[in-house]
Amino acid sequence: MNTQLKYMPILRVRQEEAKVLNTFNFGERIYPCLEIIKELDRMPSPPKPNAKKPAKPKAPKTFESVYVPLIKNIKAKHVFVDIPNHLKPLQTMKIETLTFLQSIAVKREKRTEYINKLIPIASKIIPVISTFSNITGERGSITLQEKDLRPNFATLAFRTFLGTFAQDILQITSVVKKTDFVIMDWENIELDLTDGDQTDIIEALQKLKCTVIVHRNAIDGNLTNSSLEHGKIVNSIDNSLLEKYEDFGASCFSDYAGIKKDSIGNGGTISPGFVYYDAVKNVFFGFRYALGGHKKGETPPVLAEFETTIVPAVLDSTASSRMTKDSLNYLGAENMGWLILNNISSGIEPGKSAPKFKRIGMEHYIHCMKTQINGGIYD
Repeated sequence: MNTQLKYMPILRVRQEEAKVLNTFNFGERIYPCLEIIKELDRMPSPPKPNAKKPAKPKAPKTFESVYVPLIKNIKAKHVFVDIPNHLKPLQTMKIETLTFLQSIAVKREKRTEYINKLIPIASKIIPVISTFSNITGERGSITLQEKDLRPNFATLAFRTFLGTFAQDILQITSVVKKTDFVIMDWENIELDLTDGDQTDIIEALQKLKCTVIVHRNAIDGNLTNSSLEHGKIVNSIDNSLLEKYEDFGASCFSDYAGIKKDSIGNGGTISPGFVYYDAVKNVFFGFRYALGGHKKGETPPVLAEFETTIVPAVLDSTASSRMTKDSLNYLGAENMGWLILNNISSGIEPGKSAPKFKRIGMEHYIHCMKTQINGGIYD
């Protein structure tokens, strides 16, 4: 059993998540989990029309040429790697994501083939296995994956969900080793110790001899920036997992790093907004645009409000004041999210970018988790 790991933030390898992965020092007790949702980091650019000289051809990118260097450079002892077969392919997804999920993620042998492309960094990564029974109807898919991956990777992780747990746990217990991990993913389900189905799962998890990680999506995927009340606690966000994970048979906890698990669609209308974690109170505050709206006849909100409305409000908030005064010093120099907010306020860097605020949220949240872990809060 691994007693060192405490927190597993899940990040998709999109532009802002990749920046976090490239810069954040996760330390010894945080192992990030990558949910790989496309084959390449970026699609090749088409040739420019009327170019005077043909561009010098570059070596074509491959799955391994993208992800091996990325994972190798992550400042963490280990990295979980998941090609998520639980994500439902949607026509609203970008074509590269939709294609990858349909052609790789939901096909067991192809998924295993792609994980095996990461063998050059096998000592660093922990492949994540999930069932295919609810996708293809294949029986024994967990044990088949374990058989194919075990010769190449010393440690494996098994991710299971409420809907498949009863079948999954039978296979998991037949192959799991003490050095492996089991990830119990509750998705958006409210954690309730009076629920018989949940207590049955907890009892099964407590019998395992390996390390158990319990995951829950704290932020509902339907939360929108336009629904936030400026400067107020977002009551729909439930981050009680940090207080309950041990009661649910786990020694580690997991979430989506302070942001919501979205459906990976193409997005919609930009609404300047930001969800900000208060590590002292374990709650999230919402900040949003002040002008305009999305109803017919209203002036649409503008990106400038990230700089003019949201950043000043966050810096002057009671949450920031609390975290500054706290003995753990959550907003110290190592908090990259806090640094970026101050840089925007000072005009050192631009802030008219919704993706940038996603990065700020992740950097800040993971830093707070690391600060609490290093401060012995979870020991």
